Amino acid sequence: MGENSKTSGENGEKLTKEFFELIGWKGAVKGVSVKCCNSEHECKTHGNDYVYIYDNFLHENRTDVVFVSCKNSKDGYPKATKSLQNLFKKHLNELEKIADCSKFDHDIDKMVHNQEVRKNKNYIGLLIWTHGNSESLHKDIKTELKNIQLNLTSKIPLYFVDMSRFSFIVDALTHLQYENASDEYNFYYPKLGDIISSEDKRYGKKLPIELLVSDLIPIRIEKGENISLHLYANQDFSEENLKKLCSLALDFAGDWVQNISIKFRTYHPANDIQIKDSVLMTFNNNVNIDVSSFNKNSLNLLEKK
Repeated sequence: MGENSKTSGENGEKLTKEFFELIGWKGAVKGVSVKCCNSEHECKTHGNDYVYIYDNFLHENRTDVVFVSCKNSKDGYPKATKSLQNLFKKHLNELEKIADCSKFDHDIDKMVHNQEVRKNKNYIGLLIWTHGNSESLHKDIKTELKNIQLNLTSKIPLYFVDMSRFSFIVDALTHLQYENASDEYNFYYPKLGDIISSEDKRYGKKLPIELLVSDLIPIRIEKGENISLHLYANQDFSEENLKKLCSLALDFAGDWVQNISIKFRTYHPANDIQIKDSVLMTFNNNVNIDVSSFNKNSLNLLEKK
């Protein structure tokens, strides 16, 4: 039992390490132990699986300090909803304690100040909970978790990436790299409300925490003189979803965009083409918009121009 638990934990850390490479979180520090500074925690130390520090260009003058806890369930998540909820609460409560004490740890503070951090430091807890059941990689468990009582007391925001979101991001970015192997690409940082300083670049190699937990990944691709915007959506194709994403893409796009590509989880090039063409006709603009799926199969040959 102990050996299986160790192997499962090592698999979780390995998955997270490779995941960080994909999303640009290179240089995350592994295995950071901190002293407990809260007598109610009933332990002397806490262990961060990873600590990652980066400038978040979705916000003006902000550096994020992320305390990461990796969990991995070897055979999949518990099938019973109550068991799933209880295990999730256990993992999240553990992360809350780790983040609470890590924020005040001297060694982590030293680690932060060794970098050129921005004016505002934002401390974050991130739970990445993966599993090894290949038949349920895309099962969304959020509906089973949304009504539970967490009883969290920390003021530090906690974020959660389950296997479904993990798989979406891996599938999308693997597809991106395959389709654009010779082109320069960056994550695009959309201007949302009053965030993003005019002095900041609107694109870069690191996926910010807000986009990490989003169902939409915006990508800026340069191919010679041509610059395009690609939106990877964790959604199935539908008329309503396409309308929303077209509006959003055009809102994101400035004068720099000549082409927009919207990638759905599912899209049938033969069965869905009439709906697609009908929607695209309603958007009178000078930007070319194409629609496809990032889950490749032989039907994708129908998308060839």
